[in-house]
Amino acid sequence: MTWFLLAHVTVPNLSTIMFYYQTEFLNLEASFLGTTRVVGWLGLMLGTIVYNRYLKKMKLRKILMWSHVGLSVLGVLDMVLVSRTNAVLGVSDKVMVLCGSALSDAVNQFKFMPFLILSGQLCPPGIEGTLFALFMSINNFGSTLGSFVGAGLASFLNISSGSFDNLLLGVGIQVLCTFIPIAFLFLIPKEATGISA
Repeated sequence: MTWFLLAHVTVPNLSTIMFYYQTEFLNLEASFLGTTRVVGWLGLMLGTIVYNRYLKKMKLRKILMWSHVGLSVLGVLDMVLVSRTNAVLGVSDKVMVLCGSALSDAVNQFKFMPFLILSGQLCPPGIEGTLFALFMSINNFGSTLGSFVGAGLASFLNISSGSFDNLLLGVGIQVLCTFIPIAFLFLIPKEATGISA
């Protein structure tokens, strides 16, 4: 759980700024962005299926490392969108946003599933609900702290609604920070997998 908290806190969350960028600069409709959330939920289900079928016997450290590498690659897709390289290549903004949302949600599920399963296995009988509530509280607290870190980064770089000049730099910093949690993988038991601790 400590690793999970650090994984949230060390990566600045720029999703609110990206939302403003997508609505104000790219002029994407709110209904389309709602559709991306639906596709994101489908990505979560796909991630669950892939994890259950192929990854639950893999070492947890390896899953988490590759998840963060995947998230950094998806962050590069955000850089492509912000730099407008996708327009030069003839790829529409909607395709970039839609694919990025679904894929990032699926990759995040690879991080989330092992912890839920291991928590259930390690939990003493009778306090399953308490442990799950604790885990979700830590997850939400870390996510909130990551949003504060992202807001601080946006403020430092003078990125705000209507001012996206330094957004590419901000997303680049976010991509680099995605590798920081890999340095803390020693906190995860070396032999832990999704089916054994």
